[in-house]
Amino acid sequence: MRRIVRAEAICLRVRDYHESSKLVTFFTLEHGKVSCLAKGARRLKSRFGAALDLFTRSRIIYYASETRTLLTLSDAELVHAFSGVALRPERFLAAEQMAEFALRVIQPHDPSPQLYRLLLNYLSTLESLQYPVCSLQSSGSANLQSAICNLQSPSPYPALVCSFLLKAASFLGFRPELRRCLICRRPIENQRPAYFEPGRGGVICPRCAGENPLGTRLEPAGLDALAFLLYTPAAEIARVLANSPQPALETDRRERQGRHDSGPDNLQSAICNLQSPLDLVLGFLGHHFDPLVLNSFRWHAGLERNT
Repeated sequence: MRRIVRAEAICLRVRDYHESSKLVTFFTLEHGKVSCLAKGARRLKSRFGAALDLFTRSRIIYYASETRTLLTLSDAELVHAFSGVALRPERFLAAEQMAEFALRVIQPHDPSPQLYRLLLNYLSTLESLQYPVCSLQSSGSANLQSAICNLQSPSPYPALVCSFLLKAASFLGFRPELRRCLICRRPIENQRPAYFEPGRGGVICPRCAGENPLGTRLEPAGLDALAFLLYTPAAEIARVLANSPQPALETDRRERQGRHDSGPDNLQSAICNLQSPLDLVLGFLGHHFDPLVLNSFRWHAGLERNT
């Protein structure tokens, strides 16, 4: 027996189906991931309008059935389109990777309200991100101008993706330990490097790491940068990395207790100097999630080189 279900949802994937319909995968606040058939959605006068565009936030109505995994979409009302996400390729790419990760880790009909609100928050941050856009009348100097802009303000997109992945993993039960040694449980001293071991899920102090450490060496500033990405709201991260004139908010002191206080400039420098932060984060996720989850993240190395 079919029943009518109303839900708030983010559109994660859209595919054409036959001549007039679409297959849409939603991340709903109340019911987790649902896959729907939107009949007639490809027609010019479709009743769904822009509510089925990628990343849109909508209120949907669908018919649920206990015996079917592909549900029938009855109606969709657009709440917010996040149209600003598509204005820049890097912004769209970052949103796509966040949505793809959510698509692969959430389960059908298994609500994850924390992860839903996290994705919504980061989409909103990407849309409103104040990042300098360089434009020139002369195409011959475009590359030089782009290089100058990148020197003045390093791209915040890879760091935002890192931050989203770290927080999403935390909500799913895999928060990395960045403040205490996983072996001796002592706080990491703020003037000494530590070693990040993805398989163990956190950092090892120099004393426990021994003479031949296995993990990635992180200087104190680099460790602070990772903690900043994990514990700080997305809007503040964007302000710090984009050199916004607004002052960055103070990071939660309880999470940073016992370590030196890094100002916005120092944090920006530490994050930019952190070697391949996406490699580091994906290495951690690769030990705790199915490797198939990470297949879509092969773009990251090129993004870090070009931004």
